[in-house]
Amino acid sequence: MSEALLTVDHLKMYFPVQKGLLKRTVGWVKAVDDVSFTVERGKTLGIVGESGSGKSTIGHCVVRDYNAAGGSVTFDGINMADCKGRELQKLRQKIQMVNQDPYSSLDPRMNVGQLITEGPRYHHYPQNKETFDEKVERLLGLVDLNPSYADRFPHEFSGGQRQRIAIARALAMEPDFIVCDEVVSALDVSIQAQVVSLLMEPQRTLGLTYIFIGHDLSVVRYISDNVAVLYLGKVMEYTSSDELYENPLHPYTKALISAVPIPDPVVDRARERILLKGEIPRPIDPPKGCNFCTRCPYATNECRGQEPEYREIAPGHFVACHRVMEGGGMRG
Repeated sequence: MSEALLTVDHLKMYFPVQKGLLKRTVGWVKAVDDVSFTVERGKTLGIVGESGSGKSTIGHCVVRDYNAAGGSVTFDGINMADCKGRELQKLRQKIQMVNQDPYSSLDPRMNVGQLITEGPRYHHYPQNKETFDEKVERLLGLVDLNPSYADRFPHEFSGGQRQRIAIARALAMEPDFIVCDEVVSALDVSIQAQVVSLLMEPQRTLGLTYIFIGHDLSVVRYISDNVAVLYLGKVMEYTSSDELYENPLHPYTKALISAVPIPDPVVDRARERILLKGEIPRPIDPPKGCNFCTRCPYATNECRGQEPEYREIAPGHFVACHRVMEGGGMRG
């Protein structure tokens, strides 16, 4: 088996809801509620789910933008919660994040060369192997941008080009791990494939490890080795990418996959559609029992009264559902 580079164990991230002049805490938003997974070195974990499911919050916990309310994040054998000061700074050099919006993630006052070398300059990277100019030229070439763009500013580029610059900036730190938070959701479909291919190339040559967060299941399937399906802060299903799309077990996963367009119109018309009613509940007031019970077409009284166990149904295939039996069948 491959070595686990990142291990997330029973992760929880709650945000307080405050009211009044004294900012009294009246409740908690359970953005991430008891999530566990591992990411093997050199592999990609896809995290999918609707808006508000907690996908981005997991990413920010992994890079230590947030201090988790519970559980642990272990990177390369080191518990990140135990790291402080220089130790944390050194660890965060190995973990980078590429954000969703390419229009707001780049400082408009800095040119491309300054943006790419900002991190190495701040962390005082030794430059005995290459100068900063050489580094910029190499990284721009790696993301298929002309090295002459180094003197230009972000407003001179399209959304796809800006996202390439953001990827080059992350690669400048020579990381082991990158969290890609909805990196293609703001781009045209034709540009999405180019950006995804750019991410896969350095993974093959440099051995990078990714978390790829998204809501487009076709894109997530293309780049991911394993996929975690998130709903209202909890993992509903986790397995390999191929297994998830060929044999989805959780009703929520089935509904998501049924909404993915298929190029063949005959096949598209013949397949079963699962339409979810209502909106995703508020994280401040999740349903009793299974989080998905208010929208699940198969929900029973057991689902509404008792939280399902997150268990291994088949080797490497985990599901949190009362109705799914061992081996993958559905209870009547």
